[in-house]
Amino acid sequence: ALLGALERALAGLTGRLDWSGAQALGRGLGRLGWALAPRDRRRTLEHLGIAFPELPAEQRRRLARASFRHFGAMLAECLWLRERDSAELRRRVELEGWREIELARSAARPVLILTGHCGNWELLAAALNVNGLGMAVVARELEDPGLQDALLGLRARFGTRTIVRGKPGAARDLLRTLRSGGALGMLIDQDTKVDGVWVPFFGRPAWTPVGAAEIARRLSAAVLPTFIERLPDGRHRAVVHPELELPGDPVAATAMMTARIEEQIRRVPEQWVWMHRRWRHQPTATG
Repeated sequence: ALLGALERALAGLTGRLDWSGAQALGRGLGRLGWALAPRDRRRTLEHLGIAFPELPAEQRRRLARASFRHFGAMLAECLWLRERDSAELRRRVELEGWREIELARSAARPVLILTGHCGNWELLAAALNVNGLGMAVVARELEDPGLQDALLGLRARFGTRTIVRGKPGAARDLLRTLRSGGALGMLIDQDTKVDGVWVPFFGRPAWTPVGAAEIARRLSAAVLPTFIERLPDGRHRAVVHPELELPGDPVAATAMMTARIEEQIRRVPEQWVWMHRRWRHQPTATG
């Protein structure tokens, strides 16, 4: 709801600004969102309390406010780049670790890009595909049609195909994508209505999609943890990390992947979706 409201406020304005101006506008609307979205504000503070109980309350509050500013800027960046070309994208995002993808490709292995809702994950997909990855992403259909259209427009602009989770044929589509030499991007850091397992996330059980682990095992895919983070100068750095050596057990593999995402979140906690109810469901006494 918050991001949808921000998108409506930003649409039509960002194109008239330069990059830094669009970011500043987005941050300003993020501040406004902090003031006007009490439910998201409460959830953000609650979840930061779960993840960082050792931090003073005021420090968690600063992180919470920074996360709202980040998401305002993130949406403004997406809208701004939707009307620009690949050269402009490359100026805004530096990409490291491409050799990891080349290693997987040289071994004729499917590539599974493992990431989370960290930094500006939409720009991560765009940067990888502008560099030639040919990646599709698995995503749910958003309830807000304006936000859905904005994100689909950005993805299409830079060659990212969206496989809508839950749609008929989606499972066949993603398997076909990998088997044909493409790559698949999967974000597994949300509590959603999909097949999952309980794994630790910031010390508390979290219902986590198991599909990435099962696909990796089934197709012997190279699972490459890949993250993007905002830099102080307004640019972004995306890094493809070495392949995860996953255990065969899907629960253990999902736990390892989740731990890697948590490690990234701890690096830049203000750049994650703390308003999401990550611990909404909890295991019962019988499991």
